[in-house]
Amino acid sequence: MNAWWSASVCINRTLGGQQSEPLCSRVYRQPPSPWRSAFMALMDCIFSETAHCETIHSRWRDRRGA
Repeated sequence: MNAWWSASVCINRTLGGQQSEPLCSRVYRQPPSPWRSAFMALMDCIFSETAHCETIHSRWRDRRGA
């Protein structure tokens, strides 16, 4: 786990309980909304990666063996 991943997990735990899921993955799983779209677009820009939240969700899902 790198520093970004660890920070994301800590933020998610602060906002939503004891789940170890990264925040980007949690947002990706939410129903479509303007806030979700804005967050996902912002993460794409910050990380210079297309579909960043989807990628993080896939990595998290693979790590936990789901």
